[in-house]
Amino acid sequence: MLERTRTLLIVEDDKDVRAIFAELFVQEGYNVLESSNGAEAYDTLLGVDVKVDAILTDLRMPVMNGLELATKIKNDPHFSSTPVVLLSATPMQNSWEARRTFDALLVKPCPLSLLLSTIEAVQPSNANIALQGGHEATFR
Repeated sequence: MLERTRTLLIVEDDKDVRAIFAELFVQEGYNVLESSNGAEAYDTLLGVDVKVDAILTDLRMPVMNGLELATKIKNDPHFSSTPVVLLSATPMQNSWEARRTFDALLVKPCPLSLLLSTIEAVQPSNANIALQGGHEATFR
């Protein structure tokens, strides 16, 4: 039986950062969708015919930020089980809200190996993968 290609939605307003992340995940075998803000990302979710396996989002973006996007996703029965990982240089004022809303929290700059292992770990079929190395990722 052939395994389906995993799909990752990257939500980042900096197009250069988004391109780096997209290239990394494509090399790892992912189908990558890209959005520049939360509103565009939500529209992307509504408009694609593939299952999005995980979402990687920045916090501070125009139109709709990462917390607003994650809250909207978690409140939508069609997407509520989709893991959302926050990768941001901006600490959240209400970290309890972040821990409740996001499946994992990462701080920029983040080693690419940790980013990869975190995206792998939050996906339901990989929920028991252990992270390696000296860096931390916070999971809920």
